[in-house]
Amino acid sequence: MVMDEKITNSEMEWSVCPAKMHPKRAVFAWLIIVFFGAVIVTTNLILGICMAGVLIATQATFLFSTRFTISEDGLLAKYPIRTKFYAWKQIRRSKFFKEACFMFTRKKPSNLDSWTGMTVFYGENRDEIIAAIKSHLQPEVTP
Repeated sequence: MVMDEKITNSEMEWSVCPAKMHPKRAVFAWLIIVFFGAVIVTTNLILGICMAGVLIATQATFLFSTRFTISEDGLLAKYPIRTKFYAWKQIRRSKFFKEACFMFTRKKPSNLDSWTGMTVFYGENRDEIIAAIKSHLQPEVTP
């Protein structure tokens, strides 16, 4: 697993690649992508390449590294395809799990949570990262 960590003046930064944490799942994901890409390429080359690209893009958060930064301003996640920033005041709800936590801007669960929420993978320093996140969360944030 790739985990670089840098701490400066209440700022914490680390990089996590979930595929390296779960190599069997990564191999399975790549096999599925290659299989469906190859099946579609046999009928239409351009469509096959495009669909393989779409499959890779949908799994990019799992397959490639993501860099996270915790600062006094908020939580920044640089995913492979996009960057997402939540100021601590924006976070209304959080859920902590074994390998990751989820931050939401809505107080009540919603069908939009998967689109608007932020997944934060811990990597190797799980306890430090959870403590840093919890220390910055507003008191009214529901766990």
